[in-house]
Amino acid sequence: MLILKQTAVEFDGINASPFCAKVELFLRYYQIPFKIEAALPMDGPYKKIPFAVYQGETLGDSELILQRLINDYAIDEGLTSLQQSQGYVWQVALEQHLYWLMVYCRWHPEASWKILEQAFFSGLKWPARPFIAKQSRKLVLKNLYSQGVGRFSLKQVLQAAEQCFVALEAHLSKNTFICGDTFSRFDLFAYAIVKNIDNHDMPTPLASIIEGFSQLKLYQARVEQALKNKAGSVHSLTSLSA
Repeated sequence: MLILKQTAVEFDGINASPFCAKVELFLRYYQIPFKIEAALPMDGPYKKIPFAVYQGETLGDSELILQRLINDYAIDEGLTSLQQSQGYVWQVALEQHLYWLMVYCRWHPEASWKILEQAFFSGLKWPARPFIAKQSRKLVLKNLYSQGVGRFSLKQVLQAAEQCFVALEAHLSKNTFICGDTFSRFDLFAYAIVKNIDNHDMPTPLASIIEGFSQLKLYQARVEQALKNKAGSVHSLTSLSA
């Protein structure tokens, strides 16, 4: 049985890390036996989460985990080469751009940081808690600066995020899912990040912007229905095991 190692924190019924949620939703959708264990990024082979213990190996990186499972379980999503290409482009846009904008809006503004600090570090004991929280934030902000997003103002970050929402809204107004009318693994991260932005447990400056995009709301509902049809409820994900 695969052991999925990830953060135990969730917002509005989905893992707080879109990458963790992506793998967990994949496992549920394709009914691959697994259990969840809480872990810290430094425990993983690439010093990040999620990672998985599978067939005697420790696998890191969400996409590498999915690729291994797709090969081992001979999963065929029925996508054309054009749809695969389309999904890949959206995956890069969301995982390598919108994700970092979301991270900025969680860790940089003081109001958002206070909520995030409580969610991720409230279980730590004093006097270590404030020190670990401060150092963690310092590291994330340093990574954001190295990535590039951290060099911009909040206003610029919100403008960039809105451009992403506009593009995704236009695409989903003509397509049921990321790859047309076919639900695929490319929808897992798209749904996970939209859900992480559009929730009340971890409000950020992005939440008020995404409220104006009705197609993204409808898309969330379509993905949730697809997941329910195949593998049951998607709510309280981290409290379940399979």
